[in-house]
Parts: sequence; C-alpha cells; structure tokens
Amino acid sequence: MLKTILLTPVLVAVFVFSLADVRAQADEQKFEVGAQFSVLQVPTRTITNFGLATSSEDHATEYGFGGRIGYNLSRNFAIEGEVNFFPRDRDVHGGQKIQGLFGVKAGKKFEKVGVFAKARPGFIRFSQGDFEPAPVVCILVFPPPLGCYQPVAKTNFAFDVGGVVEVYPSSRTIIRFDAGDTIIRFGQRFVAAQNPATSPFVIPLVALPVPAETKHNFQGSIGVGFRF
Repeated sequence: MLKTILLTPVLVAVFVFSLADVRAQADEQKFEVGAQFSVLQVPTRTITNFGLATSSEDHATEYGFGGRIGYNLSRNFAIEGEVNFFPRDRDVHGGQKIQGLFGVKAGKKFEKVGVFAKARPGFIRFSQGDFEPAPVVCILVFPPPLGCYQPVAKTNFAFDVGGVVEVYPSSRTIIRFDAGDTIIRFGQRFVAAQNPATSPFVIPLVALPVPAETKHNFQGSIGVGFRF
C-alpha cells in the first residue's frame, strides 16, 4: 500500500509529461519560417515620339530579398505571409519597393517534395510611385523634364497567384521555389519615362502622365525554411 502511494505521484508525473510529449509531437512542424531571394518584373516606359508624348512599354527586372512565416492548418493546406524588399532606387523603375503578401497555399505534400498553388493578396509600395510638380522654374515643353517634378511614394494593391514547389532535405528543413503572376493595380499618376537621344529634344528623363491601369508582372523566388 505504501509503495503504491509513493509511486502514484511518479506515475502521474510520467503520464502528464507523456501527454505533453504526445501533444508536442502532434503540434510540431505546424509553423514555418524562411527567407528568400526574389525577382520581380516591373513596367517601364520609353518615349517613342516626344512631340506627341507617345511611349512604348517594357519590363525591368528588380532583385530583392525577404522573409516568410506560415502556419500549416493541415498537411496540404497552409496560411502564410511574406515581406520582400527591392533596394534598387531608379526613377524609371519606381524607386525602391516594399512588398507584403498574405494568403493561402494548398496542394499535395509527399515525403520529400510538395506541389502547391498559392493566392495571396497584399500591397507593394513604390518610393517613387508618382511625381508631383516641384517648386522650381521649368521650360514649357511637353512632356516636361523629370527635374520639374519631385517623387512621391505610393502604395498599390497587389495580388500574387502562382505555384510553389518545395523540397524537404529533412523533416524540419525546406527548399522552396515560387513562380507566379503579381498583379498590381496602379492609380492615375506621373511616371519617369526614358527619352532616347534621337528625340528632337534631348531630355534624358521626362514625367509622363499615365491613366489608372492593372499590370501583370512575373515574380519568382528561391528560399529556405524551417519547421517547428
């Protein structure tokens, strides 16, 4: 009887710690954190006829880096958030950029690899997303030189949709590849446009008015992550 009384607290402690361990194993690997290197294509413009202020559109590739955090609701479904920073500061590319996305990832996870689709709304902030008249005296030409304007930061709605491939070197590590379309909604604004040297007036950069528009932009990334 005495032996039973003495063993009872020990057995209770073992039972409690066992439950805690089982629960920990059940809950493990729900969270993910990671870092990635990302490339984003952004629209650019070049003046094709200075007198009529007509332009052609192209894309420039921006390089950046960021971090990601996620929570696995199940083996094949997760919610996640991601932030990226693109440091290159060029007028014709909208300046530096900060991007934030939050959404879902769903697909099929196998032992060593996973294949998913993703849909993540969010924002992208351009440090030179718009230009407004500067308090300086400027020549009367159209489009005006960019020096007659000063940059204004603008935050635009963004929506990232695409695919994800994950490779699992171990139970807690991830190598992740993303590719998709980052859809950006721009409001009416002035943009910095390149003016070729063959134009009638040699003004390297001009401020070009652009109407509100929605642009599709390729974005890809490669990163590493950890589960816990």
